Amino acid sequence: MLRNVLQQEQPATYLVIGDPAPLEPQPDGIDGPAPAGLSLEGATPRLPDLGRQDLVLVGGLESLARKDGEILLSRLRDVYARRVLARVVLGGTWQQKDMTAFGFTRLAEMEPADGVLYGFDVASYKTTPDWLNPRFWANPELWDKYRW
Repeated sequence: MLRNVLQQEQPATYLVIGDPAPLEPQPDGIDGPAPAGLSLEGATPRLPDLGRQDLVLVGGLESLARKDGEILLSRLRDVYARRVLARVVLGGTWQQKDMTAFGFTRLAEMEPADGVLYGFDVASYKTTPDWLNPRFWANPELWDKYRW
């Protein structure tokens, strides 16, 4: 999965936070930059120093306190990453509904002990609904009939 993402995206900047295993942080045969790495505990305060990343891989999120994990995911999603991949073991602290609430989509199911891979891409996280266009908002045929 990660190999496909790296081949498709070709990220200029790439950050690994925590333990991404079993996802290889730099799969063999992939050209590009070696990823920068941070521990989960010290990642949030260091994000401003690193700037915006094209791809961030987060692993072992369940080992963080829930509030710290929420802050990390929301900062990555909103400010510091264009695309985020998060490997989470569901059950205790994190549930599927929690990841969905943060706007992440389920990408792959791994071995039960390895968790689930979720992804967030700022370019495609929300599709534009059909009703959100000028066709439904402007009614020129009613402009002379009613006074609003």
